Amino acid sequence: MREGTPNAAVVVRGLAKRYGKTVALDGLDFEMPSGQISGFLGPNGAGKTTTFRALLGLTRPNAGEVEVLGRRVPDQLLEVTKRVGAIIEEPGLIKALSGYNNLVVAADTLGFGHQRIDEMLDFVGLTGDARRRVAGYSKGMKQRLALAAALLGEPELLILDEPLDGLDPAGQHAFKARLRSLADGGVTVVISSHNLADVEALADYVVVIDRGRLVTQGPLASLLDGGGTRVVVDDPQAAAQVLEAAGFSAEVDGDGLVVDSDDGSRIVAALAEAGIHPKEVRSERTTLEGVFLGLTGEEAE
Repeated sequence: MREGTPNAAVVVRGLAKRYGKTVALDGLDFEMPSGQISGFLGPNGAGKTTTFRALLGLTRPNAGEVEVLGRRVPDQLLEVTKRVGAIIEEPGLIKALSGYNNLVVAADTLGFGHQRIDEMLDFVGLTGDARRRVAGYSKGMKQRLALAAALLGEPELLILDEPLDGLDPAGQHAFKARLRSLADGGVTVVISSHNLADVEALADYVVVIDRGRLVTQGPLASLLDGGGTRVVVDDPQAAAQVLEAAGFSAEVDGDGLVVDSDDGSRIVAALAEAGIHPKEVRSERTTLEGVFLGLTGEEAE
């Protein structure tokens, strides 16, 4: 494997996977940085779940290389497994057992983590429901219990597929805060979600794939850069000339103009000096959904 970005938690090179005639991954390349929250995005059928399964050694690719936390998968899978927590597809919970006993089973499977059960129940807000059978849990409670199970081993990398699914707005807010606190503490978090607003609110870094190939990757701030400011005035052409003389880049657009700057106060001040008073000044901030649709031409799942 060629050298990747320093401190990358996940490095994928040339990953290919076929199921019969169906191509799930087609030479996929990407990296994800350590100690940050990375959003892993793509339309339905893009290959996200297959990629997650390859990272965890749950499926063997036909070609390519995978490195997780500096270790090759599947060659060094045993070392990787001890350092990774994951929720992929349906959480593997035992409905007949209580939430507490589900975590005991998870710790038994890991071979450690028993001393963290009470702490993790508190972290996900399930202490009061710990002795209830999971069969009586809501979908959101099951998601939180699955997160607690994934965190028992103090993982360095947490991989989550649709972690906010089934949570009400208050639960989503609390869950996001928990994920941010984990990343702030040095844990690398990778999330896949069909809700792009959630990813935009959470992620530091984004990887977008489509049809098993990389579309784009990079810091979220860089992907959303360049929205500019829309200014509505009586004479857009005159306003554009004033702003360009002041060092801005401006383009007339209908009854207004788009200025390549997010500094609305400076734009207004420059126009006011020339006796031009805008009717409207608003940010044209790019959203992650807009970037996603522009790159893939499709809605998220």
